[in-house]
Amino acid sequence: MQEVYGIILAGGSGTRFWPLSRHQKPKQLIPLLSGKTTLETTLERLLPYIPAERIMVLTNQEQADEVYGLLKPWLDRTQIIAEPEGRNTGPAIAVAAQLLALKAGDNAIMMVFPADHYIGDPGRFHDHLRRAAECAASGSLVTLGIRPNRPETGYGYIQGGTKLPEEKAKIAAYEVKRFVEKPDYRTAATYLMDGGYYWNSGIFIWQAGTILREISKLAPELGKSRIKFAALLAAEGLQPALSQFFQEVDPMSIDVGIMEKSTRVVVVPADFPWSDLGSWDSLDELQLSPFSQSTPVISIEATDNTVYSRKLTALVDVENLLVVESDDALLICRKGSSQQVKEVVAELQQAGLSEFL
Repeated sequence: MQEVYGIILAGGSGTRFWPLSRHQKPKQLIPLLSGKTTLETTLERLLPYIPAERIMVLTNQEQADEVYGLLKPWLDRTQIIAEPEGRNTGPAIAVAAQLLALKAGDNAIMMVFPADHYIGDPGRFHDHLRRAAECAASGSLVTLGIRPNRPETGYGYIQGGTKLPEEKAKIAAYEVKRFVEKPDYRTAATYLMDGGYYWNSGIFIWQAGTILREISKLAPELGKSRIKFAALLAAEGLQPALSQFFQEVDPMSIDVGIMEKSTRVVVVPADFPWSDLGSWDSLDELQLSPFSQSTPVISIEATDNTVYSRKLTALVDVENLLVVESDDALLICRKGSSQQVKEVVAELQQAGLSEFL
């Protein structure tokens, strides 16, 4: 089988983790996991399986230096690709696939990982990656689907279809019937009972050439820009090629633009502990903290509250609250409502309070 390469997408904004996550230092760059950033833990999780020299990180220009500072013990500066402008996951993956194809050939196995997820059993995770790589070697676009253990309304779902024959996949792998947006609770409960639905992990495995061909077929404008990127890369180098490419392409999610349209998509069920760490609630559920040292909390007739603060905090006659303190702001919300924190960020933007963003 061809060599395996890892692509880490580290350009998100992380607005649901305000007030700790800010424009200059978003979710993946703050130490959410007891003193470590999710970016660091993502890289460390991959290293036993993928050598450091075969890993590439895509981020934006504003954060590239800090990303390199965090990952300098493992990666060279040339492995950090700085996007001049954010254009969502589609263009980022197109650039990464083109660079990889030029370096290692169209058959190189490309694994794409978000920089901000929690995975609780790295060994089991690696086992799933090995199996998915075997499936991708036959020309499939593989995604890992997490087996749900509860009705979850915060994740998108993947409905599996016909099981692939053994000559195409030596593991349990299924054609994808459809991708489903975040459902309501009742619908999520029916998905759980059905057994054929999986959480969309956002982890992808494919050959570099396969995804490039699917991009040209299903997103032709992006495909044309990718070809021009390759030509300018050869003529003038990486930075001019990146600048022109990201100026001219439209934003596109890889899920919407490619995965929901392609007939090559396959889901491999996975059962390792996983969370997309999409909100303060998800961090609370995992009993993780952004602070390496705990600060005392005094509770008087107060129950089921979680406090993330470096200050002594006293709670009196309140319940079911999340309290998050940063140097210049304080968030208080009910548990189960932290997805709405992004609306706070929108309000700050409308009010012109950029110093808090």
